[in-house]
Amino acid sequence: MKNFLTKKKWNPYVVGVFIGILSWLVFLVGNQLGTTTTFQKIAGLIEVIFAKSHVENSSYYQRYFKKALISWQMLFVASIYFGSLIASKLSKSKHIEYVPVIWKQNYGSSKLKRNIFAFIGGAILVFGARFAGGCTSGHAISGGLQLSVISWAFMISVFAVAIPFSMIIYRKSL
Repeated sequence: MKNFLTKKKWNPYVVGVFIGILSWLVFLVGNQLGTTTTFQKIAGLIEVIFAKSHVENSSYYQRYFKKALISWQMLFVASIYFGSLIASKLSKSKHIEYVPVIWKQNYGSSKLKRNIFAFIGGAILVFGARFAGGCTSGHAISGGLQLSVISWAFMISVFAVAIPFSMIIYRKSL
């Protein structure tokens, strides 16, 4: 078991099985996997400092604050970070790549430029996830397992857009 945990790369089929098991355990307690709701809660917690009445009177935010402020999903998002850190330590992976090779080949080695575009892309991704009513983990994993038509339509759309778009933006590497 120890050798399994110290591998630098895990078999994607094994990881898929673990995600499936986790999904069903989460379903058993009445929840679904997903991450973007956590970011909405964090945004609301920050906004409450500056505009408490806006958050209290916002039907959008109230949807996310009906239950406990710190939810299992917030802990799930934190565990992604800490789990990655533990996996890095166990595998003794010390390689830090600020600018991926494929980015360097297409846009140069500027860390600032990479960070700006990564931030913009992340902001667009979170906006799109909220607009679509869930993130890729919520739709693809939880919705897909439940055979939700909207989740399947979402994932088909993701691939239909992402594949050609990545071929355009990384055309020098192909």
